[in-house]
Amino acid sequence: MAWATGEPPAIVWLVSFVAVVEHGTFTAAAQSLNRAQPRVSAHIAALERQLGSALLVRRPRRVELTSAGAAYLPHARAVLRELRGGTDAVSALTSTVQGRVAVGGYPGVMAVVIAPLVRRFGGLYPGVAIELREADPAGLEALVAAGEIDLAVRTVDVPQRHHNVPSTPLFAERIQLIVTDDHPLARAGVADPAALAGRTVIVSGDPLSGWSDYRERLDRIGVEPRQVITVSEPTTVVALVREGLGIGLLGALAAKVTVSDDTTAVDLPEPLWLRQISVYRLATNEPTPAAAAFLELLTEEGPVLTAGRAVWGGSSVTDAPG
Repeated sequence: MAWATGEPPAIVWLVSFVAVVEHGTFTAAAQSLNRAQPRVSAHIAALERQLGSALLVRRPRRVELTSAGAAYLPHARAVLRELRGGTDAVSALTSTVQGRVAVGGYPGVMAVVIAPLVRRFGGLYPGVAIELREADPAGLEALVAAGEIDLAVRTVDVPQRHHNVPSTPLFAERIQLIVTDDHPLARAGVADPAALAGRTVIVSGDPLSGWSDYRERLDRIGVEPRQVITVSEPTTVVALVREGLGIGLLGALAAKVTVSDDTTAVDLPEPLWLRQISVYRLATNEPTPAAAAFLELLTEEGPVLTAGRAVWGGSSVTDAPG
């Protein structure tokens, strides 16, 4: 095959191209790659010259793929996937990390982030046994405090009870409205939370203890729903919305795996409708090599896995008190 300039594209150009597509803007892509925005723009321009076609259309809020860009994207991803697979294969041969790592998380992060990470981690470190625990925020903190898991990924919205379990911020997860496709709010780019006043709102939480996700945020802006229904699982939130019983509020990671063809997830205004997600570990224990390796992979791969649904690094978050 002949390229427009006679040479194959540089790998770093493909990395920048995929990052811009996944993050939606040049600025977000540059932040995720820890590069200056002009450098990312230069990579895209060079790639477009190399291919002889425009790949992206620059819009005021987001970039969009051209037909050439849409055709090229799966091949760019395949190249990067093969390169990563080769790196993983070599790393597995030379890895000295052994033992066990126990990781906990809430349902959204387990489905969208932890599950794919476990697969890759197993390829990188075949000598490490991985144990997974899913729980609510309080339960995750208790598991860390008891030494039953090494790391827990949870929201900071819920009050912390164990002072020997410090946390480190990871990312800010978007909070989204869940509505049926025919609901007027389904067409909103960013919904006004005032529309929840006098409505039935369905949230996840702990029905037995009375704790509900996001209620504090509604109180903060003076929005009083007619009723708040608290259920245990994100899938139940979506099921109730689908039946026309109210408007749902979910973290964007849970929404990714539960919202179906007849329901829609709609963004809410930042920074209030971002929630800080942190990693918790026991202060009295140094992380094992296996736990440290998992955390490193989490911070490397997380921005790609959560693209468009979370903000990593330098995000402005207004945390609701528990």
